[in-house]
Amino acid sequence: MEMLTYRFSQDKFLYTQLYQLIKEDILNGKLLFNEKLPSKRKLSSHLNLSITTIEIAYQQLLDEGYIYSKPKVGFFVEDIQSINMIPATTQETFEQQEHREKISFKIEDSHLKSFPFQKFRKYARDAFEVEQIGLLERGDIQGEESLRNEIRRYLYHSRGVNCSNEQIIVGSSTEQLFTLLTRILGNRKYYIENPGYPLIKKVLKYEGRDYINVNVDEDGIIANELLDAASVVHVTPSHQFPTGVVLKSKRRIELLKWAEAGNRYIIEDDYDSEFRYKGRPLKALQGMSTGDKVIYMSTFSKSIFPGIRVAYMVLPKLLLEKYFTLENKPNNTVPRHMQFMITEFLKDGEFERNINRMRKIYKKKLDLTLEAFAKHFPHCKIHGTEAGMHFVLETTERLNTKDYHINTLLDYYEGSHTEYSNQYIIGFGSFEDDKIEKIIKALLN
Repeated sequence: MEMLTYRFSQDKFLYTQLYQLIKEDILNGKLLFNEKLPSKRKLSSHLNLSITTIEIAYQQLLDEGYIYSKPKVGFFVEDIQSINMIPATTQETFEQQEHREKISFKIEDSHLKSFPFQKFRKYARDAFEVEQIGLLERGDIQGEESLRNEIRRYLYHSRGVNCSNEQIIVGSSTEQLFTLLTRILGNRKYYIENPGYPLIKKVLKYEGRDYINVNVDEDGIIANELLDAASVVHVTPSHQFPTGVVLKSKRRIELLKWAEAGNRYIIEDDYDSEFRYKGRPLKALQGMSTGDKVIYMSTFSKSIFPGIRVAYMVLPKLLLEKYFTLENKPNNTVPRHMQFMITEFLKDGEFERNINRMRKIYKKKLDLTLEAFAKHFPHCKIHGTEAGMHFVLETTERLNTKDYHINTLLDYYEGSHTEYSNQYIIGFGSFEDDKIEKIIKALLN
């Protein structure tokens, strides 16, 4: 047994990095079948990490079958030689490092330094107590009952969503749940926003489902373009991706009337509704529907942290019946220990306190970013600042794309739309307050 030595960065959770590094060593053949891993205590001392961090990483590897345990002996590498990966070349590694050094305006980035690590470490310690041995067993295919109960309570009070625990399904990502949903809905055609979320198109193409693009304007998706050609529509009403506009009340009513006029459904993707800066949070379409025609979807990647990989959806009762009769339903891929930690986070009220804290932090970052653009881009136009962690900058100025990752609306649009090439998506969540003006100033080429 050799001691494992790794270098860690500051942009991801340590247990996530450790899990990934050990996993790669196993897949690349650096750690061989039946090779014993260092004890948690020894590795903790060697890497100067907490034992809890080691425990979570080892448990994730154990859950996914990369290692196995022998009681009172330790952890050993599992036999998975058949899926060894080819190590990346030196040139690829260099290109990836160079790629990461660019400053990013991507909306996936968030302000991780403000996360309540101390609280989450406590939940992690509690999850790995001996009394929680049941968490090592296979859990509920829909997600732990306790977690679904806390999600239900939160959604009712914060978004006006009406549902039972039974209607909630927990998964590892929006992509996984949307794939499951296409199978529940069967062979239907979809309306999707244009510009819109590329992952939705990816899933629909993979599942062999047809879709029709529907344009978005300053009031959101143009609802009167929804006719009989498709029977499902995917929308992001609280903060349209990527334009940032909020779906106006008239359009919301039009959408609901369209769905309730036949065998039709709305998929409400509520990916960052917690962060609304003007007025009260808008009620979810699901809570407004009288015909049970809205499928509500959301994720914890914005409200907790990006790498948590936990999402959920609320199925209408008719679709829930179809879910129960669906053959070959996927197992729940979210580790039960992580579900336990999120449950405690919600139950303690710390989740909502964290949301309130982060809303203030992001509002300040938004104000500082807007002030910097007003100063250095005096002729620009700004769209979509009411909510979320990104907005759209419209400018004819030439921007510094050499040192910055930045997308335009055209990157998410199918077709030709000349104006979209000058409309840039500005994700502001990860920048430190005292660096914002310097970053915006340097964005000018």
